[in-house]
Amino acid sequence: MGRHLRLIFAACVAATSLAATPSFAADLRYQPAPEADALVPQCDNPAVLAEVEDQFEYGAPRVLEADLEILEFSGMHEKAYFPLVRNDPLPPPQPIERRYCEATALISDHVARTVYYVIEHPMGFAGAGGVLGMFSPVKSWRAEGCVVGLDLWHVYGANCQSLRRYQPEGRTGYGYVTKY
Repeated sequence: MGRHLRLIFAACVAATSLAATPSFAADLRYQPAPEADALVPQCDNPAVLAEVEDQFEYGAPRVLEADLEILEFSGMHEKAYFPLVRNDPLPPPQPIERRYCEATALISDHVARTVYYVIEHPMGFAGAGGVLGMFSPVKSWRAEGCVVGLDLWHVYGANCQSLRRYQPEGRTGYGYVTKY
């Protein structure tokens, strides 16, 4: 009887070891891609581009006193990604996830200009967007952009410097990923 129990136990162990999913515990270099866990949309997301366009078209007649519109975006790409870091004791916590982007916008005066924009989470109304997940009436991210040469009051600094605040080329460090 004991021999049969040992055979059944050995068969059960063998079956569970064959059916188990592979473990990544031994692979120290395994990390999920930032896009997989990101709470902010990608740079070429139509909702992000629409928000940057709406912001520009609201401000242009009031600040520039010109009836300018963004006709189209091209060449959207990510310049830097700063993930959400809350509980890590080594670096200071970063409670806001940010994605810095760059694109070229064709303005209604038929001049192509560079646009820098940032997508941030959690933002929205009092930072409470997305509490209910996909059923939330308030979105959880915000996009803000600056068109180079059309920020006459330097709201974003000279040449949109505050939205270009990503790490210099070739530099990476703890807590962020740069792409070029």
